[in-house]
Amino acid sequence: MILQCANVVDFAIWFLAALVVKVSVFPVSPAVPKLEVDRLVIESGAKTIVTTVRGRVDAESLTPRVLGTENSATHFAIALSPKDLAQFTRQTPSTGILLASSGTTSAPKIVHRSVESLDAVARDMVEAIGLTRHDRVLAAVPLTHSYGLEHGLLGPLTAGASVVLTDGMDLASLARLAGFHISILPAVPAMIEILCGTNSPVASMRTLRLIYSAGAPLPASVRDQFTQHCSLKIGQVYGMTEIGSVTFNDPRDANFDASCVGRPMRSVSILVVDPDSRAGAPEGAEGELLVHSPSMLCGYVGEPAPMEHGHFVTGDLGRVDLQGRVTITGRRRLLIDTGGLKVNPLEVEAVFQEHAGVAECLVLPMRQSCTVDRLRAIIVPRDPAAPPTEDSLRSFARGRLAAGKLPRIIELAPSLPRSASGKVLRAALEEP
Repeated sequence: MILQCANVVDFAIWFLAALVVKVSVFPVSPAVPKLEVDRLVIESGAKTIVTTVRGRVDAESLTPRVLGTENSATHFAIALSPKDLAQFTRQTPSTGILLASSGTTSAPKIVHRSVESLDAVARDMVEAIGLTRHDRVLAAVPLTHSYGLEHGLLGPLTAGASVVLTDGMDLASLARLAGFHISILPAVPAMIEILCGTNSPVASMRTLRLIYSAGAPLPASVRDQFTQHCSLKIGQVYGMTEIGSVTFNDPRDANFDASCVGRPMRSVSILVVDPDSRAGAPEGAEGELLVHSPSMLCGYVGEPAPMEHGHFVTGDLGRVDLQGRVTITGRRRLLIDTGGLKVNPLEVEAVFQEHAGVAECLVLPMRQSCTVDRLRAIIVPRDPAAPPTEDSLRSFARGRLAAGKLPRIIELAPSLPRSASGKVLRAALEEP
């Protein structure tokens, strides 16, 4: 069953009801266009689609209503109460959830995770984050994404906490939230940047005791701007669609380090291996992260998941320090070969984002020859009316980066394309 629904109570009802009657459920963002939904229907083998009409689930008729056909995929708006789901033929996989991977650095896949994996990540989150029945969690991250689903629904309900559902966040919605006494806010960087745009970032949520970020790297400039305006530090969660949330960097810890993503949750094992030899990396050294957790996927629909030593191969580069804290340093697939030097674009981006005139930076490969790439930097100015000059940017970076890491081309852009969870869509800006 595909569940294409916004962050409203109907989503929670249908999602939980589907799991209770052992129907596999595939949450899909309402922003996904029809042709893409057609592809997901075919690839997942979905038999039904529950969607919203005029902002709510259409429950006027007990007969499935055909909305249209394309590419041999038939769309249905199921106008039934959730308890009637049991009469429908179950999908394959017959239980658990399906989630679309982001596809920001590779072709998107459909991830299958079991009900047991959802229970496991919820239990770990309750313990790591300290969720209680007295908390009120703001679910502003889309529930159709694994981060939003885990932190905006599964974890809070496991703890007996209350959930305040909102479809995204903007300055207008903050005023409406003032009376809900929000205590915990799972956010993506774009939401934290919106909060920074207010005179007092937490004025509308004075009861807030914990805020943390995930879904994409949080720029240090946004983090610093937020902490300058209020007394709260921002925590960090690391995870992905395939493995769920696996680390938590608690800002309430005495030794809190904002540059890392925290320690593994109780049931999580993380190995660091050399990206080339696949041997275990020395303690504290950078390598590719392998993760084992009861919250991780059963596999992809139609293909196996990459595994080594019983651990999922994340493709992320990082290190684990002596205190067990994980720092993400890049992504293996993102490494750019400039001819004898492999450059981590995240390192270059971080340097440019230290420039006072830069709000965001994206570094991409630019094909020089059949075997060599050069670097192309896209800069979003902090003040569009007074953008930094190319000379000032180059001068700034030259004292902080090796010559081989300096971009050949620097471009200005008003913004960067992002997914609903806040991840920058690199593929949308890469040269063909």
